[in-house]
Amino acid sequence: MFEAMGLETVIVSTIIGACALSFGASAYLFLRARPAPEAKDLDQIVKNAPYHRLHNVLKVEAGS
Repeated sequence: MFEAMGLETVIVSTIIGACALSFGASAYLFLRARPAPEAKDLDQIVKNAPYHRLHNVLKVEAGS
């Protein structure tokens, strides 16, 4: 199949195809990337914090 084409043509076509494929994949991943989530309100973060997971990390004394 490739006998009629020169070796240089086959190599250059392969390189161009690989570059086009990598460019297309990069463009797809760039367009698919999600924007950064919006900053949340500090009061909402404190309200929904997972305090039940802190027992192994932080020793909390009962207040008087």
